[in-house]
Amino acid sequence: MLNRNIHVLLVTLLFLTAAADATTQEVSEAFLTWARGNAIPITTIQPGHGFEDLQPLKELVGNARIVGLGESLHGVHEFFEVRHRLFEFLVEEMRFTAFAGETGLVEAVRVNDYVLGRADEPEQMSDWFNGGFRDWEEVKTLVRWMRRYNQNPNHSRKLHFYGIDVHAWYTSPLAALEGAWTYLDEVDSGYAAESRQALLPLVEPFLEQGEGLRASVAGRQREDMYTRLSMEGRAAYTAAVADLVARFETRELDYLSRSSEEAYQWAYRHAIVARQLDQQFRASLAPAGVPQDGRGQIASVPPAEARYARERAMVDNLLWALEREGPEGRIVMWNHNGHLQKFPHPMGHESMGQFLDSRIGGNYVNIGFTYYQGDQSGWASYQSEVSRPAKPKSLDGELARIGLPMFILNLRAAPKDGPVYEWLNRVWEQRESIPQYFSVNPLQAFDALFFIDHISPVQVPGANEIGC
Repeated sequence: MLNRNIHVLLVTLLFLTAAADATTQEVSEAFLTWARGNAIPITTIQPGHGFEDLQPLKELVGNARIVGLGESLHGVHEFFEVRHRLFEFLVEEMRFTAFAGETGLVEAVRVNDYVLGRADEPEQMSDWFNGGFRDWEEVKTLVRWMRRYNQNPNHSRKLHFYGIDVHAWYTSPLAALEGAWTYLDEVDSGYAAESRQALLPLVEPFLEQGEGLRASVAGRQREDMYTRLSMEGRAAYTAAVADLVARFETRELDYLSRSSEEAYQWAYRHAIVARQLDQQFRASLAPAGVPQDGRGQIASVPPAEARYARERAMVDNLLWALEREGPEGRIVMWNHNGHLQKFPHPMGHESMGQFLDSRIGGNYVNIGFTYYQGDQSGWASYQSEVSRPAKPKSLDGELARIGLPMFILNLRAAPKDGPVYEWLNRVWEQRESIPQYFSVNPLQAFDALFFIDHISPVQVPGANEIGC
């Protein structure tokens, strides 16, 4: 009798499994049918080739004031190229006024000066970038196009370039402080001297370790040195930075009477960045110091509190840039999918996209980027899986089944119920770099998806890998 019951149970389980598989297959086929009929084919990734194929994106973007263009890993030639083309489209066809990217706010001030014609191009443009940007030809092409656009006398409204990122591993606190002090030398020289005297001895001990090192390594060492400061030293540093920010706020009208509003706003933002960095340094101690790997070395990922502080900083800086652009201003943002998605970051904390969506709602539209397979070589060492085809049951693998080499899928136009909705409104694995895949609900995370079948790396001059 027992054997018979076991047999019946096994048959039932097999039947239920087969039924579930059939339902899953039916849902998948329904999605593919809808996607094939609604995908927007992209004819080329190259800028300067017209916008006829991009016209359907006007319905997606609508009146949004910020459009986020993602990437599932850094250093992809095709991602940079198509985002550049989309930027040109949004500027020339939809009157977007500025660019914002995943690079340091303080460093990118010089890029803004360059596109506005106030500075010459440096020998190495990487001196003006950090984070997700390098001395890559694709980046140079973008900022050179912005400069040419601004030089056209028919364009009365000039484009601006903003860095929005503040990352303790890439951004020097001294650069942020110097930006504030240089302004104060002109409008409040006495306090500038006092602030330097208070802060320089506190900040210098955890700067020197970074000399001559790659930015991310230097940053990790800065973070490590910060943890070795005494509790009193860290408290004094935090207090002095807070005093600097407060000075800008309490003396705003006085400073504005002595300078332009633009000069004040940028200097004040440098002070804010110094505070944002201090918050990340302090957060790196939560709950118990800089994370260590098994060999006692500084781990490759900051603790959750520091990552959370970075997301908040990017949101605040982006919204500050939007305010600077005025009521008619519109910004195109480039950032990693994990940051711009309206879904928790792959590492588990809130993403900047969630914060942004909660603050401006429908005024923020984003496009997540996906791909099927990459070139065999040229990638950073941690991106070793790029050359393998996407897993069959991943988001990228399923999008490849649509059968187009490159397209955009407007998820806002998807059915609000039924099998297509069911397919989209579930958690999928999506390609990433660290780790190789992460979990995301596409319908909750993105307003649209860009898919490309094959990608290749950008190259760092004189290097064998992209070094992201």
